[in-house]
Amino acid sequence: MIDRRTFFRGATLGMGGLYLAPFMRQLEAAPNKPGQPGKQAKPVRVLFFVQGNGIYPAEIQPKGIDRPRHPDKLEDRPLKGHDMAFSMGPLAPWVDKMTMIHGLSGRIARGSHNSGFAALGCWPMGKKAYGETVDAGIARNLTQQQGSIYRHIGVGVSNKAASMTYNITSAARGKALPTLLNPVLAHRQFFAAGASGDARKDFDVDTNLLDFLADDVKRMKTRLSGAEKEKLDRYLEAFESMSGRQSKLASMSKRIRQATPNIDPKVGEIVDTKTGPTGVFDRLEAQFDIAAASLIAGLTDVVTVSAAAGADRIGLSCMAGEVGKGNGFIGSHAIGHGATQAGMPSGECHARIRRKCLEKLAKCIKTLESIPEGDGTMMDNTLVVYLSDSAEGHHPVCQEWPFVLIGDLGGRLKLGNRYLRYPWYGQNGHRTIASLYTSLLNAVGDPCNSFGIDDVALKHLDQSGPLAEIML
Repeated sequence: MIDRRTFFRGATLGMGGLYLAPFMRQLEAAPNKPGQPGKQAKPVRVLFFVQGNGIYPAEIQPKGIDRPRHPDKLEDRPLKGHDMAFSMGPLAPWVDKMTMIHGLSGRIARGSHNSGFAALGCWPMGKKAYGETVDAGIARNLTQQQGSIYRHIGVGVSNKAASMTYNITSAARGKALPTLLNPVLAHRQFFAAGASGDARKDFDVDTNLLDFLADDVKRMKTRLSGAEKEKLDRYLEAFESMSGRQSKLASMSKRIRQATPNIDPKVGEIVDTKTGPTGVFDRLEAQFDIAAASLIAGLTDVVTVSAAAGADRIGLSCMAGEVGKGNGFIGSHAIGHGATQAGMPSGECHARIRRKCLEKLAKCIKTLESIPEGDGTMMDNTLVVYLSDSAEGHHPVCQEWPFVLIGDLGGRLKLGNRYLRYPWYGQNGHRTIASLYTSLLNAVGDPCNSFGIDDVALKHLDQSGPLAEIML
């Protein structure tokens, strides 16, 4: 008799492939106990959702939980039993898996309208791609452990007519990672290996071209020596890496095809107008579909979705009808400065836009919950991190940077049904967003003691180490 591992390794996926692929891939995996000898941890994934234009703490505060002005003690209490704020309503079904963290500061990343790379990097906002952002750091660790094809995937939406931007995620100093803003192009980029017809032909042409170029570089290498040869080695490494990725994608074509989302070609059209529907939320939903499918197909383990976030964005603008009330245009910059738009006060505009965005995130979470994995679902091994690139406001002070986490990273973190509020900025026990990011990195096997750059105004406090309250 052959063992189960050998059987499933040779098995082909049938009609239920979309739902069974992750389950079969990880059937032999043990519970998540990193470092346990002889055990393979279940795969874990992280989805970052970064929204522009600030997350106003009072607007997401659970009902029945007070917000003291400058608390001097840690508050840790259950979320269950407290109704969600209007804008947080779409996430209410996951209260048992939700952790709201208030009171963390991020003054080192303070910017105007946004913090750009610094929101995920914890360094001065003016520094472009200063170092490694937390999503890229998690991706680096998980790729080494789990072998995903794409280390990181970034998708998002913008008010501007652009197909790609580099403004929120960075792999290292001067190595910004792209955010694809057109879901049609993102669909073509990540799912071509599972396509048919002309799209598959284009994929095969690209693969053959990369193979040819790699062979060409090898032949040229024999004619060089010294520094020139070393320089050519870098080109060869790049070509072979891309060629290898194409080959892996081709071998996964069936799984990719089964996970490929249906994207309306028209959803990629950006309407830059103040007189009609912008379609921005349809694009955002499509990008979340691509994010979920990328995780399901095993293309990546870390996705960052941006809703008009980053250094060249100031939140989402839309028509009032798109967020369910009235007529007229809602300008993101105007509501950031407190202006009434489409007959609604700025606070209501913010809340309705946030709720619409979270409806799209909720749909993505449901998709991951529908995919069996081990003795549970993919969502059981996934962590969703929701934040704004602009801390607590349009022109943020960054003394309070709200986070909403859903999931516990496959049991690697002590999260779920919790409301955590840390002491106010400068008080004993106060922590920063860098402390949270240190926690996430430790949870994926990176035993770092700090992240980014310390806040010099908090030198009287110990800013090192993860948040003990959420670590196992």
